[in-house]
Amino acid sequence: MTELPVDNPRYTALQQALARVEQHIARLRAALDEPFELFCGDAVWIGPVARRFGEDLGHHRQRLKQQAETVVAELEAEIRRTPPKVSPAVAREEAARLYGGPRMFTGF
Repeated sequence: MTELPVDNPRYTALQQALARVEQHIARLRAALDEPFELFCGDAVWIGPVARRFGEDLGHHRQRLKQQAETVVAELEAEIRRTPPKVSPAVAREEAARLYGGPRMFTGF
């Protein structure tokens, strides 16, 4: 008898991780926006050093956003590689690997 596929615990865990990461990433993406806008607004500091500082701040702001996007993209790629449904045996193995040992799961 062939067992029907069940939800893959790894897929579920990755989806949950993505939701948590996206909450943090939203804050990271905006972390340097306000300081950058404040610095670029009123001319409170001028000259070559200020210009270099502004350029560096802009560079670091962009780099932070790119790195945040990389984290999300890698997690999304792992989700795409992970099947949402697996056999009950594979689900038990994944659950054991995720949760540190054998557990009793209903529905597998």
